[in-house]
Amino acid sequence: MRPVVALVLGLVLVSGVARAGEMLHYAGATTLQRYFMPKAALLFKGQTGVRLHIAGGNTDPGISALLAGQVDLAGAGRFLRQDETDAGLVGTLVGWDSLVIVAHQANAVENLDLDQLQGIFSGRISNWSEVGGADEPILVVTHPAGSGMRDAVEQEILRGLPLTPLHLVSSVVEDADLQVAMFPLAITAVSRSMVDSAEVKLMRVGGHLPTAETILQRRYPLAKPLLLVTRGVPAGQAGEFVSFVLSDTGQDIMARRFCPLTHP
Repeated sequence: MRPVVALVLGLVLVSGVARAGEMLHYAGATTLQRYFMPKAALLFKGQTGVRLHIAGGNTDPGISALLAGQVDLAGAGRFLRQDETDAGLVGTLVGWDSLVIVAHQANAVENLDLDQLQGIFSGRISNWSEVGGADEPILVVTHPAGSGMRDAVEQEILRGLPLTPLHLVSSVVEDADLQVAMFPLAITAVSRSMVDSAEVKLMRVGGHLPTAETILQRRYPLAKPLLLVTRGVPAGQAGEFVSFVLSDTGQDIMARRFCPLTHP
């Protein structure tokens, strides 16, 4: 094989699924796919001419697609696991989301601490009266297995305990707040960016609401990382996009729905 041909083939293997210098493919975290990637892709294309094909599918399927060479970038709503880094994946922190606790507007409870939340989501606390509310049962709304939201609930709230078997799964992650709006006794934990219903409210957690200040100062306890994941250290067009997201322009887009890496 000629040296030049071997070099070209090597570059193709390294670049994975880069589409002839024209397009990057993204899949993963619904939060990024819905509220960040479209605007970021538009401005990145204006700067570089490189288009992005954007798909959702939640964190785990996005990472699986990346490992299979089907996409160039994956979005993750959690830090990478050891087996994923062992497989050569590299996660770049690009911002912070907040996992917020959502209840119906009519619910008298305004604040819950982490131990109370663990009790509610595990089923150990099953009545609102146990946390200062009405003598009514609690309905826990959660998310599909494999989603970044489900992982966040398991890691940040359940902390090793199993999820209560008496829960309602919102088949569409971003519709969890709508389930709470329909059921006044319900509670859920979801990305702040996904709360749209006027019939729900955010609860304080440990006395704090999620703001850029409380997240960056680590006072709000349910901060959730947002990562762009690549196979190996970000390079080529994927690396250019990661650098764009970390730039002032990219972080300004991040600040519209999420918390950037520094206080806006």
